[in-house]
Amino acid sequence: MSSRDYYDILGLKKGASLDHIRKRFRKLALRYHPDRNPGDPISEEMFKLVAEAYHVLSDHIRRHLYDHKGSEGLKEKGYRGFERTEDVLRSFASDFFDFLGILGPNRQPHPSRGADLCYQLELSSEEAASGAEKHIQVSTMETCPKCRGNGVKQTSLLQDCPLCHGSGKYTATSGIFTAIGECAKCNGKGSLRSLSCDSCNGQGRHEIKKDLLVHIPAGVENNTRLKISHEGDGGELNGEEGDLYVDIRIKLNPP
Repeated sequence: MSSRDYYDILGLKKGASLDHIRKRFRKLALRYHPDRNPGDPISEEMFKLVAEAYHVLSDHIRRHLYDHKGSEGLKEKGYRGFERTEDVLRSFASDFFDFLGILGPNRQPHPSRGADLCYQLELSSEEAASGAEKHIQVSTMETCPKCRGNGVKQTSLLQDCPLCHGSGKYTATSGIFTAIGECAKCNGKGSLRSLSCDSCNGQGRHEIKKDLLVHIPAGVENNTRLKISHEGDGGELNGEEGDLYVDIRIKLNPP
């Protein structure tokens, strides 16, 4: 992930509201969606960039880090963005469903897989030759244990859902598509808890630092990438964890 201006990618200024970020993502994601641009590699690349920009700027922790340290700061924390279109479609499936207005009668929010992370590990030539065990620390997003990923205080009062105004039903129209079904925000209940979880600020996840032991096989070569399954970001709504990739860099011995 090279240095990128996520605000510029979305056509926004720094300090843009979350509502403006969502609107620009919606517009650009639909413009560059693979189904609308079959076989177009430029549109596919733009689709991934737009999704990456939204993924960073819509999350208050990632956005804070990006605003202060840029994309290099995200890289230092192991953020890799989206390398494959399939990763974008899987992560934002519910968003695209909403954008098209096709809700279906019994649609429920579904868990999404967490992001893969990357960590750069430096080894001496001796360690690479003989193998080693290295302790590393990575920052990952984990499901909030207090709200169990829902983002709301379970003890807070109920209020009418702002999307369906308490009816539990939602009508959406997009082009030739019109759908009437269960409200996707409140799941047809017509009401929501009024207060966000104070542990995760309503995000459903929070950042933690995790200590891991990495086993380095003997004879490992420079630029080798090791995969540690399920040690990336935790998924939203208790979805599957992403993976952690450890990139090996071997220090050259001084002449």
